Amino acid sequence: GYGPLPPSSSSDRADSSERRPQAIRDKEREKDKKEEPPEPVQLTVLIPGDSIARVIGKAGAGLKLIRESSGGVKITVQEAGDDRSAPRRVELTGQPGNIGAAAGLVLQQAAAGQGLLSLEVAILIPNKFTGQIIGKGGERLKLVRETTGVRIQVDRDPVETKEGAEPERMLTVTGAPTAIGNGLALALGAGRAALTGEPNLTDLAAPTHSEVHTMPDDPEAVQVHFVIPGRLASAVVGRHGGNIREFTEQTGCSRITLSSRTNSADRRFICIGTLEQVQQAEQLIHEAATGGTDAAGMDRDSLDQVTAIFWIPVELSGAVIGRQGATLGAIREQSGVKVQFGKEEVKCMRPCMIIGPLSAVLHAQSLVYGILVKEQAIKGPIKRPAVDEAGSEVKRFRSDGLPQETTKLLIPSRSAGAVIGRQGSGLGRIREHCGVKVEMLTQAQAPQWGEDRVVVLQGSREGRQLAIASVLQQAFPHEDGLPA
Repeated sequence: GYGPLPPSSSSDRADSSERRPQAIRDKEREKDKKEEPPEPVQLTVLIPGDSIARVIGKAGAGLKLIRESSGGVKITVQEAGDDRSAPRRVELTGQPGNIGAAAGLVLQQAAAGQGLLSLEVAILIPNKFTGQIIGKGGERLKLVRETTGVRIQVDRDPVETKEGAEPERMLTVTGAPTAIGNGLALALGAGRAALTGEPNLTDLAAPTHSEVHTMPDDPEAVQVHFVIPGRLASAVVGRHGGNIREFTEQTGCSRITLSSRTNSADRRFICIGTLEQVQQAEQLIHEAATGGTDAAGMDRDSLDQVTAIFWIPVELSGAVIGRQGATLGAIREQSGVKVQFGKEEVKCMRPCMIIGPLSAVLHAQSLVYGILVKEQAIKGPIKRPAVDEAGSEVKRFRSDGLPQETTKLLIPSRSAGAVIGRQGSGLGRIREHCGVKVEMLTQAQAPQWGEDRVVVLQGSREGRQLAIASVLQQAFPHEDGLPA
């Protein structure tokens, strides 16, 4: 038999490795390189001394929130010097996507309560990452600008550091807080999937798609999603949902519900009703959330800026946007808010996100609603098939502006005369006794049913059930087993 092979020496293995084709060795090296975890990145945000307390939070609650919400990024805050107003270094260490999320949260908390829609901040990065951030011919900076709307300027020369410390390069970054976080993540090499959703509308509809509800037939009804930090959701909902029930009764909204949990740190309260009802609900939600900040270890200032998503019918979106965005620009100017209009279409609606102080957001919503009313007066009511919450089409007919469910049933053409009756008396009896509208379609109206006729019943559920029984009784007078 064959005996065991002698163990190969390290020199034998090296010789064997060298004898393998170069292409195979290159693939193996590339595989090993991919399996290695990416190198952590360190980034420093310079925060004004008078804003650092909002970042730290009560007993460090703000820093804890940033760590938990950004996937465990390490955060170090520079000790205060003699000049309390001097900028403080907030050092973040972690993976690019997490670093971006953490930077966005730091800036959000630092700017809370100041009413700033756009920031210009100083960021320090290790000098070795400069080329990666700029990209060949500035292509990375261009990608960041086009994807997130954030502008990054890179200083030509490194800044002075302590002796022995790694050289740093200063970035001047301009944009909204979360957008800046997304821009930094993208600049440092994170994929687009790592970018956070608020307030970047590229990802806005993904977490809310299943939360967008089919609108009632009431032409005055609107749907607004009011965004609050997830940690405050229980304060708004109340024990066993008591607050939500009370808010619904108090405002008259047809719906106030809380969105399901997602990877986002925020939750959305979905409000449907007239504009007046929805705005009253938003104020109650904001008041309840503010009342819960102390228990959640958050500063009340964190709710000075709010986000609301106003869902606009697709047919009316153009009027809200205006030619080359002129109408949106006018809304921003008149109300002092930030407005972004999403391209995503969900249940025949598009999201219009409004960010600013609550009073300014409500003002902007009123301006948007005024445009919708004016455009509907010109175009007339929006006509489209109704759909249920699962997206399936539900056939409905409108009468005097009130939604009424419709049932259609087929009967043999030979029985049509018995149902219609002499001079329509059969249909008349069904209308009178069952309280529904009834119509027999001609064969020309429903040519696909050549051997049958279509009976359309419109009214309440109970009335339609009675009418179905009556139609079948008249169509099949001598047959048993028909529904009572």
